[in-house]
Amino acid sequence: MRRCRRRRAPGVVAALLLAAGGLLTATAAPAVEWEKLSERDGALVERRAVPDSRIGEIRVTAHSPLAPAAVFETIWKHQEYLEFVPYLKRLNLLSDTGDERVAYEQLALPFVRDRDYTVRFRRRVDPATHRYEISIDSANDAGPPPDGSHVRVTTIRGGWTTEPGPDGKGSLVRYEMKSDPGGRIPAWLADRTMRHAAADLVRAMLKRALEKNGGK
Repeated sequence: MRRCRRRRAPGVVAALLLAAGGLLTATAAPAVEWEKLSERDGALVERRAVPDSRIGEIRVTAHSPLAPAAVFETIWKHQEYLEFVPYLKRLNLLSDTGDERVAYEQLALPFVRDRDYTVRFRRRVDPATHRYEISIDSANDAGPPPDGSHVRVTTIRGGWTTEPGPDGKGSLVRYEMKSDPGGRIPAWLADRTMRHAAADLVRAMLKRALEKNGGK
């Protein structure tokens, strides 16, 4: 068991996004055009509406000079997330079958009550194309029940995709997330927070990957 830790860093993590944490197509929503929100510090942030949902879906696209396998290795090391993922205060791996993991996470967020949730990560690797995918889905039934001190996040769907860059150099990295943080957060605030948090998570993940590979 990992001890609870409060860390301050720009942005909000997993539950408003993630996990700390994972991209197959994030939702089964109809084909809706992505709207560009920003492009800063190498991260393109886009949003699209999701039918019958108060919160939109967020997509962040970025590039890394590292090979796809190196970026994927960092994303898949959930046991290290507490060291660098913003606002993640606890992560317990509940099961690990190799290509599938279940994790319980808690977040210490500014201005609102702390959140918690259980998610399932699934990885899929295509050695021929060097494409790596990690899907993230809610799995609260596989984790501890609500404890009353956290707001339970009930909807999380998204993930990561890492593949060779279009010029064959480095990696193209995409992160998609559809999540409702629960509680009484207004939809506009949750939506705005998600877009900033998603970009911060991607930047933190790519920075960590560089550090783990000698900054090259």
